[in-house]
Amino acid sequence: MAKRLPAAVRDVPGAGGVRESNAAAVLGAIRTDGPLSRAAIARRTGLSMPTVSRQVSALAELELLREVSGLPPTREVGRPTVPVDLNDDVIAACGVHIGITTTTYGLTNLRGGLLGSERIATPSGDPEDVLAKIADEVGAFLQGWPERTIIGVGLAIGGQVDAEHGLLHHGPLGWNGVPARAVLERATGLPVHLDGHVPAMASAELLFGSAGRAQSSLYFYAREMVGVAIAVDGVLHRGPGQSGSIAHLPVGGAVPCSCGRTGCLEATVAERAVVEQAVHAGVIAEPDFRLLLAAAESGDPEADRILAERARALGRAVALVRDVVNPDLVVLGGQAVTDAPAYLGELLNAFADASALPGADLVEVTKFGPDVQAMAACTGLLTELYAHPLSILGA
Repeated sequence: MAKRLPAAVRDVPGAGGVRESNAAAVLGAIRTDGPLSRAAIARRTGLSMPTVSRQVSALAELELLREVSGLPPTREVGRPTVPVDLNDDVIAACGVHIGITTTTYGLTNLRGGLLGSERIATPSGDPEDVLAKIADEVGAFLQGWPERTIIGVGLAIGGQVDAEHGLLHHGPLGWNGVPARAVLERATGLPVHLDGHVPAMASAELLFGSAGRAQSSLYFYAREMVGVAIAVDGVLHRGPGQSGSIAHLPVGGAVPCSCGRTGCLEATVAERAVVEQAVHAGVIAEPDFRLLLAAAESGDPEADRILAERARALGRAVALVRDVVNPDLVVLGGQAVTDAPAYLGELLNAFADASALPGADLVEVTKFGPDVQAMAACTGLLTELYAHPLSILGA
């Protein structure tokens, strides 16, 4: 069975103080640029050598860092030193993403490497029963890593997330004020971190993707739901509630929306809407996106038209939001993009045509591919760990 942290460290205090910030600075430098010598860490962080040495020792004792003896000693002035790197073999973060139709859970190491993941149909029924069933699945899954110390479970979901009180509100699932954190902590015996799924995905890009090195970035997600998140100087913007909605962004077309209008983004590009359109057109016999892709790949012109129109609608939406935000980088995520790579060109061309700003080369696709949901759910915990390593691990 995977090792758990002691119950005493589950309630992480509002971490702060010089020692904590120094530890976070050292850990962050090694995460982005490691392995590094202690002198290189000092140069990157502005900390003194004695401070760096103390923090490296403390973080190594917590099994977050280790000396990398297989590498040649650094050529610093004075006595050669052994570089220090993250210890990927001990600490791990579990994550659960609950979607409308599919629930994904996984486990990552300190570098965001996905150790394993599973997908199941999102259970139906009372919300607390659903969460209990998911917790059982996750518990069985974690038994496959008995050597790992699991720091907690990250839960990412659409809708509105009240992280302060541990509550979820999700209209399509019929959830209102569900005490998700308390339910999952009782069921798993682990601390639980809640976040909206789009902010969680954007956090994954900041921690392990290109967005972390951009001055400003826009994350754009599309599958069954659509959403965006914005970051400046590596900090994700969070308003008083969930991230701003773009579900009803007008992208043109005659697709009716539940709001009473036509041409709203989510009603046009959501996976369920696209496959229903394909069934109605006689392209596929049942609403399965894989069948629609297969039909397009086999040369069905109507399947190709449906997917191309979806890609163009996405491109126009990305352009509209990009022109408002004007970021240095745009990252596209979600299976609407990653499951249909043949239509990325249509999306990018529509983006370039619709954007009023110069420069169409600032758009890239997430490197996480179809694993983005599992990665995102795990990342909230890792973000907290990198910011407050001593408090999270009870040092």
